[in-house]
Amino acid sequence: MGSIVYRATKAQAIRDELANVRASSAVLAHRAIGTRLWFLAQAHTGMLAGRKWIGLTLIECRGGEAIVKCLDETLGPHYYDCPLSYLARADEPLGPHAGPWREQVRAFHANRFAKRTLIRCGARVAYGDHIYVLRHKLGRCGWEVARESDGVVFRMKSRQLGNATVLPAQENLS
Repeated sequence: MGSIVYRATKAQAIRDELANVRASSAVLAHRAIGTRLWFLAQAHTGMLAGRKWIGLTLIECRGGEAIVKCLDETLGPHYYDCPLSYLARADEPLGPHAGPWREQVRAFHANRFAKRTLIRCGARVAYGDHIYVLRHKLGRCGWEVARESDGVVFRMKSRQLGNATVLPAQENLS
């Protein structure tokens, strides 16, 4: 499947894509995460009428244009941040790719939850070529961190922390 390019803002593209899905299915839930629009839909036409399925539309906007690519779980998309609640509400997966993809979605969320439980004041993280100690949370802006090698204080954005590796706690050697 190819991509479609047309003039639109991201909000317009999301409305348009949901309207396209509504042409053959009822949209039960949807969530935009970055450039991804996840939705849970129930088909009301065709051989699969009544079936609940998970879809993904990739939407990238730049220069007043929206680039849109539509996928569903049967293609086993390489994105795993689909809301877990959609998996619980959708019907059994169809095709060879949907089942393994759902397992990867579950693993993604389990890893994310495990990482979140480790992120707290005093935790050590590796990011780039340095190790940082988390000092205190700055709300949605991320964390105040201190570089372990020299104590210089920085702000680490939430996205950076998401890409960092949480290190085991150092043991006292005294």
